[in-house]
Amino acid sequence: MSLDQQTEQDTDLKDHAPESAQTQRAREKLRRYFDDLDKKITRQALEKKSVEIHRWIARHAHHRVVLRSKTISLFDENQNTAKQSLRIAKIAQTLGNNLDKD
Repeated sequence: MSLDQQTEQDTDLKDHAPESAQTQRAREKLRRYFDDLDKKITRQALEKKSVEIHRWIARHAHHRVVLRSKTISLFDENQNTAKQSLRIAKIAQTLGNNLDKD
């Protein structure tokens, strides 16, 4: 769905006051900006960027960490938790003191 169709649909669904001239100019400026972006995205531009990315990866390959000998998991069931900050420790102590008083 294009921006024009979305805008028309939004105005049909909602009963609002008409847009100000400033809002209309801003909307038209955004429409032109996105149209220009759409024209710049071509198959050749994507292929060129792909080559640039591959070259960047090759250039920085020496910084990569070899993971063949390491295991990676997204969640280790808090086996390696972060150190508790002083602020959190104070809050926990205050809460504990408040619970002891009650």
